[in-house]
Amino acid sequence: MAIALLTATALALAGFLATSAGGFVLAATHGAAAGPLVTRHVAIAIPTVLISLFSQSMVIFYFIGTGKLVKEEVASFPEAQRAVILRALRRFKAKTSPPATFSLLSAIAVFVLGGGVHTSALPGWTHLSAAILAVLTHAWALSTEWRTFVENHRLMNDPSVYVGAAQGAGD
Repeated sequence: MAIALLTATALALAGFLATSAGGFVLAATHGAAAGPLVTRHVAIAIPTVLISLFSQSMVIFYFIGTGKLVKEEVASFPEAQRAVILRALRRFKAKTSPPATFSLLSAIAVFVLGGGVHTSALPGWTHLSAAILAVLTHAWALSTEWRTFVENHRLMNDPSVYVGAAQGAGD
């Protein structure tokens, strides 16, 4: 599941980059030639936003769900070991929730502002700024989620070994 979510986040990031490149070409094109470019831009943008919304929502739920499973598995552990694991689970959520949430919001902002620019209700720089922000937040999310998924996998694989390594490293 982690690989699928990381792949979806990477696809969303690639989609935002591709859509942005198409947007630059579109911005330099005038007249009748712009029509097919708008269609292509929107045809890439809509799946990109949907993939982003799906992947980042699922990342949040993934850490909620795996945290619940691990808590149930370690319920019989001694209090000191359980405390190490519970701190790790809280840290995982604290690391991944902000980039996932901001990535969701940036994807929505790009989409909404793009509609505003298309209808000439907003200047083009608003959509461009939101697109840059979306690329940056998705890169942040991908990087953070990758590292956290790896650590979460180690914890889920063997909580006892994880506790021993965490206590040896000073938690």
